[in-house]
Amino acid sequence: MTERRPHPSRRPRPAPGPRSAASARPGPGDGRRSARPQPEQTRPEQARPERTRPGQARPEQARPEQARPAPRRRPVQESRPAPRPAARRSPSPQASSRQRPVQQRPAPRRPPRPPAPPREPVRLKLGRSALRIRVVLIAMAVLVSLCAGRLFQLQALDSSAYAQSAAEKMQYTMTLHPSRGTITDRNGLVLARSETAVDVTADPTHTTEDAAEIADVLVAHLGGEPADYLEPLTREGTRFVYLARKVPSATYQRLAVDLQERGLYGVFRESNPIRTYPGGTVAANVVGFVNGENEGAAGFEYSMNRELAGVEGSEVYERDAQGNKIPLGTQEITPAVNGTSYQLTIDSELQWMAERRLAQEVEKADAASGTVVMMNVRTGEVLAMANYPSFDAAQPGEADPEDLGNRAVTDALEPGSVQKVLTFAALLDAGLITPETKVTIPTSVASGDGRITDADDYTGARLTATGVLAKSANTGTVMLSRDMSKEDLARYLRSFGLGARTGIELPGEATGFVPGPDMEDYTFDQISFGQGLSVTPIQYTAAVAGILNGGVYNPPTVIRSATDKDGEPVEVPRGEPRRVISPEASTQIAQMMEAVTGEGGTGVSVQLDSYRTGGKTATAERFDSGCNCYRGYTSGYMGFAPAEDPQIVTFVQIDRPASGRYGSVVAGPVYKDLTQLALQRYAIRPSTTPAYEGRLTW
Repeated sequence: MTERRPHPSRRPRPAPGPRSAASARPGPGDGRRSARPQPEQTRPEQARPERTRPGQARPEQARPEQARPAPRRRPVQESRPAPRPAARRSPSPQASSRQRPVQQRPAPRRPPRPPAPPREPVRLKLGRSALRIRVVLIAMAVLVSLCAGRLFQLQALDSSAYAQSAAEKMQYTMTLHPSRGTITDRNGLVLARSETAVDVTADPTHTTEDAAEIADVLVAHLGGEPADYLEPLTREGTRFVYLARKVPSATYQRLAVDLQERGLYGVFRESNPIRTYPGGTVAANVVGFVNGENEGAAGFEYSMNRELAGVEGSEVYERDAQGNKIPLGTQEITPAVNGTSYQLTIDSELQWMAERRLAQEVEKADAASGTVVMMNVRTGEVLAMANYPSFDAAQPGEADPEDLGNRAVTDALEPGSVQKVLTFAALLDAGLITPETKVTIPTSVASGDGRITDADDYTGARLTATGVLAKSANTGTVMLSRDMSKEDLARYLRSFGLGARTGIELPGEATGFVPGPDMEDYTFDQISFGQGLSVTPIQYTAAVAGILNGGVYNPPTVIRSATDKDGEPVEVPRGEPRRVISPEASTQIAQMMEAVTGEGGTGVSVQLDSYRTGGKTATAERFDSGCNCYRGYTSGYMGFAPAEDPQIVTFVQIDRPASGRYGSVVAGPVYKDLTQLALQRYAIRPSTTPAYEGRLTW
């Protein structure tokens, strides 16, 4: 066996470990042929891993920790010369035993990627210590300066604003309701007054837990059902709810004691006086009523609401988070100023009688409504102002809305024949007629496209001006009035207060309608006897009162006096009196009106006992705007007494009577009863002189 030498170009390597004879690899030619010398190759200086033969154990070598494993290479086979054919010999048994067994070469595989080398940490270059200290100090100085500036703003500049804001969050303002002014009649009888009452309130944050028990207590004292109180007692998101309004103070006191005994907390009160009307229906259309907020809603309560209501006050106090008043906290009280109290010119007893008597006549005549106005001739004070149908001022919600107003000031109707009083007063003052002026009554008078006639046939009658008024002759009135110009008639009617508000202290007053000087001729004729214009009862009553008061007109009023909260007199605005006709014309028209109630006049049935009286009947066709025609009637009567010294004037108007239509029959009895009562009530001396006997004919 020949010894195998290493290739001269390879570096010596350590001897392999022991191996079995079967796994030993024989050299080429089995040692009988020397290895052919190989050309020398140049390799890099890097150590090359030693190759091992298949089946030979690989020697262990120390490799660097981060070294990448060398890829496996195919073994380099040495080039051997081809064997000679002639010298072929069979291999010896020893040589054949050394031959390497044929093995299947494994498939090449991709070597694993070596792990990435660790990164070195990033290191910042440190600055200088002195510079860092200066930067920190500057930042601290800026921060301290900002804090100091903000502190200066809070403590010096905005201290009062922030203090006020904090105080407002702790303060609570409670409204102090003033006492509404009292309304009395001319004799001091109370028509409307305020009584002590409260609104019951609650704080749900305190009442939610015991809501059921509190509700039972409220039902026992205030009425209702527990369900009415459970919802507000347990309402979320609020600390204030109303449980009941306008509860009498005595009732609340009993409620508060009951709650205290049961240890229930969270129910409070607010002052809210209640308005009462002791008279009920008496003068309800004049006095009016207030709504749930204690504000005037109708009548005198509405028109004078600002003066009656007064000025609200306030109580400002500090409270804690639970809403409790802080005993030693700030407390400021601005007292409420009670409203002005008024004494009306209305006489409650006379008013009650007027309402009762009017209701009887409206029911008897089956009429739609009725109105009565009684006035002091010398002052313009309204003594009674009745409406029917009416309502109870304490329960206005139960009345028909159409009955809540005051027809005496809101309803303007054609006056009818009572207008002749104003026409004759203007003619007398202008000197165009005298009570003895003569006229022959025709069958009719042409006017525009039609003709004017009389209700009764006076054809050919020779009447004086007094007779024309006493018999209410339309034709005679037109003939006499045509001597006056349109401008003068319109001016007189305006001076009497027609076509404008009188200024009475009641709401909703209508102006009525009076045509201007450019009116048509037929309109002029109609106005003379009461058509073609509209007048309210208060306007007409005030106009006649001015004519009878020596020719001096006083604006109507329902206020007699007023006092403030301390009982001191308060000045009441008054309209200025004005002269409308001369005293002579005033006397003459009064005498002519007295003739109406004498023999031959239309008002002979309306004479008074022990008193001379004068008046004028009215049976006016009612204009219906729906059909633009006349449909139905309005019956009226205007009267005064005593005739020799007029002191009380009364106007009665019955609208759309179904039974009867003549003023002397429908409205006259109401005037007679009320005037007779008023004269005796005010102790006016009965008449001692004979009645005026003017000539009606010639």
